[in-house]
Amino acid sequence: MLKKLGYFLFIIFFAVVMTGCGSQTQTTFQKIKQSKEMTFAMTGAYPPFNYIGKDGKLTGFDIDIANAIAAKMGVKAKPITTAWDGIIGGLKGKRFDMIIGSMAVTEARKKQVSFTDPYYHDGAQFFAKKGSGFKNIADLKDGKVGVVTGTTFQEALSKMKNIKEVMQFESDVDNMKSVELGRADGLVTGKLVGLYGAKKYNVEIEPVGDVLYSETIAIAIRKEDKDLVEAVNKALAQMKADGTYEKISNKWFGRNIN
Repeated sequence: MLKKLGYFLFIIFFAVVMTGCGSQTQTTFQKIKQSKEMTFAMTGAYPPFNYIGKDGKLTGFDIDIANAIAAKMGVKAKPITTAWDGIIGGLKGKRFDMIIGSMAVTEARKKQVSFTDPYYHDGAQFFAKKGSGFKNIADLKDGKVGVVTGTTFQEALSKMKNIKEVMQFESDVDNMKSVELGRADGLVTGKLVGLYGAKKYNVEIEPVGDVLYSETIAIAIRKEDKDLVEAVNKALAQMKADGTYEKISNKWFGRNIN
């Protein structure tokens, strides 16, 4: 009897161990399919791509893109807001499944995460207060220019000899208001963001000169999650083929920004 009981307990223990091992080898994509939920991160402070609407809910181009990707995958998208300067650390620490927050693809970031196919393109643009008289950012002398902390714009400005101070903000809304109030000579942000923000928030700023450089924007995913990258790329391709992407783009920009 004791032998049979011992054998029975061993079988249970073995089954539990094997179940545990199975869960450890389960990929993020498999977990998403099983839970029917896909988590994604952004700052929630980058209008019109992702921001808090008047109803207190997250809205924007990125949010609509995430929801459409999730729909193609047969799951629901769950947004998570976080500070930009810690967003890659949050992804690598498995706080969320991916970053859909208008992240530019850079060589430095590619060493830490994988990127999907691009889902739009933008350019770094210098904005100044209307009537400033500046023709381009090179006109500044000992300039004070604002950026959102942790962006590629911050790194680019730090290399410009005519910029004395790079002012850092958590959101471009505060960044724009700082320029309007005369606390900064200008700001650098995505051209689409600056044009939208000036109109949306009635801020007296305007683009000055050509874009400083172009950016490819993609979705960041942990390096080990190769099957998730493939699944998201497939969803993006379907969205672009069936008109879903163009519909979302027209909603926010009146044109296709792909």
